[in-house]
Amino acid sequence: MNNGISPDAGYTNEVVLIGADGFIGSSVLKHLRHAGWTVHPTVYRRSPEGNEIFLDVTDVSGFDRLPEGLPIVNASGLPDQKVSAKLMKSVHVAGMKNIITHAHNRNSPIIQLSSITVYGNATIGTGRTEDRTRRRVWNPVTSPLPYGRTKARAEMLLEKSGLPWTALRLPAVFGPGDSFFTSEMYKIINRLSDNLPAGGEKPVSIIPINCVGPLIEKALNHGPLNAARNAAGAHVPWRKILEVYAEAWEIKLRFFGRPKLTHYLNFSNPGMQMNAYYTTMGAGFPDTLLRKELNWKPEGDWQDTVRAAAAEYVTTASTGNIRQR
Repeated sequence: MNNGISPDAGYTNEVVLIGADGFIGSSVLKHLRHAGWTVHPTVYRRSPEGNEIFLDVTDVSGFDRLPEGLPIVNASGLPDQKVSAKLMKSVHVAGMKNIITHAHNRNSPIIQLSSITVYGNATIGTGRTEDRTRRRVWNPVTSPLPYGRTKARAEMLLEKSGLPWTALRLPAVFGPGDSFFTSEMYKIINRLSDNLPAGGEKPVSIIPINCVGPLIEKALNHGPLNAARNAAGAHVPWRKILEVYAEAWEIKLRFFGRPKLTHYLNFSNPGMQMNAYYTTMGAGFPDTLLRKELNWKPEGDWQDTVRAAAAEYVTTASTGNIRQR
């Protein structure tokens, strides 16, 4: 039975989008509206405009303003690794509890934008399929980084809620205006351009921002999977990703030597740490299962999105107006 809600299938074409003012949420909002959906967006980081609704997911009273009986896409979250563990827990865990309470009261299914970081230290390596890779709420390797473990706890709450649900475990999301990936790539390439570690041939899973909206629409059309799934847009050798960014910035790279031990342990510099691990071990999350279930195939060339992100980053950096989302 298809529990989807596609406008073409005769179901309601309305959806609640939590976190519509973020990097990912704003892209999803744009896509769904263009595709003919009626979206009820919530915002937190700025004042509401038009039909937008202000919502702090940590405040249960704010959910009274949301419409009833509609599917909920949760794109809220705090990807900034510098944010305190307490705030991460408040938004990702307490926020999920409030979303679940609201969904129970309003008979709403939930699509959660989750993260491959729920795998903890198993985010490093290849072939990390859902059935062979355990979700971790804590482990000693990534304990200094609360993002992954709070996302894992949110998934657990959703799984145990009894609600219809889908969790999409996204890898690094990049594109014009991204809040982490492109800026870290710029730092890596500029600091190490003449002495990048050799290697980087193992695959790293990534997803361009322009692929996320169509993915969400596919998930809405299909209906709840009642499962968590890897959701990547491309699986590319790490070295190739570095080279495409460097080419966009007209920087010549030279690969030589090995990552230093201090790079692996540098939790204060996530970009350098990411480069060390991805160079030697890769970070591959096959999403074959999701593509088959949703009949989803990412469109476009990931390299075009890299070039657009790189161009915008240089422009905003030169004006001192780099956006943080």
